[in-house]
Amino acid sequence: MVGLTRADKVLVVLLLLLSVAGIGLNISIAAAGGEQQAEIWVEGTLYKTVPLKEGYKQEIRIGGDSHYDIIEVQDTRIRVREADCPNQDCIKMGWIQHAPQQIVCLPYRIVIKIVSSAPSDTDTIVH
Repeated sequence: MVGLTRADKVLVVLLLLLSVAGIGLNISIAAAGGEQQAEIWVEGTLYKTVPLKEGYKQEIRIGGDSHYDIIEVQDTRIRVREADCPNQDCIKMGWIQHAPQQIVCLPYRIVIKIVSSAPSDTDTIVH
């Protein structure tokens, strides 16, 4: 077996640096991607729009004593913290914070969408 030559080592280091630079550039572009907010839709109607920004916190309860979702907004992310729906899929989805991510609670017809003022590279999402 032949060991790595000096040129091989330089090539490996160069490829690693390019990879890290690409990841950093992708993150910086995503961070500068415009102002984001979350839209909360209930039964097909826009219920509320909340900003997703540092320092912002809010708790939103949708529903009554039964058939409810408690939505938590913390800084640049949002989630369904508590719900009394049978399968709890909306809670299992966890935090979302980038457009076009969304959380759906089918039993109560609640949809939480992240929207951004920056143009998206996604063509369309049908729901």
